[in-house]
Amino acid sequence: MRRRIPSLNSLLAFEAAARHQSITLASDELALTESAVSRQISILEEQLGVRLFNRVRKRLSLTGAGVAYARDVGIALERLERDTREVMATEGAATTLEIAVLPTVGSLWLIPRLSSFYQAHPNLTISLSSRSKRFLFSESHLDGALCFLNSTWPGAISDFLFDEVLVPVASPQLAQAMETLAPDDLPNHRLLHLMSRPDAWNDWAAAAGQSAPNYMKGPQFEVQSMLISAASCGQGVALLPTFLIESQLQSGSLKVLSTTTIQTQGAYYFSFPEDKAEEPALQAFRQWLQEQTRLFREKSAPG
Repeated sequence: MRRRIPSLNSLLAFEAAARHQSITLASDELALTESAVSRQISILEEQLGVRLFNRVRKRLSLTGAGVAYARDVGIALERLERDTREVMATEGAATTLEIAVLPTVGSLWLIPRLSSFYQAHPNLTISLSSRSKRFLFSESHLDGALCFLNSTWPGAISDFLFDEVLVPVASPQLAQAMETLAPDDLPNHRLLHLMSRPDAWNDWAAAAGQSAPNYMKGPQFEVQSMLISAASCGQGVALLPTFLIESQLQSGSLKVLSTTTIQTQGAYYFSFPEDKAEEPALQAFRQWLQEQTRLFREKSAPG
């Protein structure tokens, strides 16, 4: 039976016009005339029997059906483009896993270790994308995500990797001036904060035996790499996960200010859709990731 699939030209024209909310911008992107884009959208609406756009004078807006269809078409076109790039890059000989990862964890922890994965699995490719917030696997193309969780991920299986232990650090110049970090002296220093850990300094002060009204003042940063950079540049004192600053501690660009550490409520996990649990490529990556985290935990263990 013939598939009821609109032409690719019509879908491309519709998706571009929906994304830009403009026939003019869509025509510029696709290198077509405005009349050609409008004609392809009209053909699509006739084939579907559904109006996708509201047209009031020269303004264009999506109907309710258009909003839903634009989202689905966009995902399908993105997947088609990605599959095309994959088969061109690998000549059909390899399997690619699409993995989301926290930006700093990906660049400082995961990527430096991937060489050993490729040595063991030369026909597997890991493509990484940056995701800082939780998402629905059912609405994405992703095979898994290296993430920080403090609760379950609906529709996903999560493998525990390691806890997050935060230690107070500063640049060598600032550390020398401070000598040590006393909890009751914290308000006299510029405290650097990660937006997703707003209570970290209050928790650290409590662990150090100090009760204070507010340790939340100071600059805030969205990702860990910004916080690491700010602390390394001497802009203040930061609480950072030990596993992300190994190289900075070894090089001396960051100095530990106190033996008091705190463990956050969440932990790092590798999560993946339940329906992909039996896929061989994903199983291989999970096994490798567990081995890497085992080696990391052994290396980080006291004594």
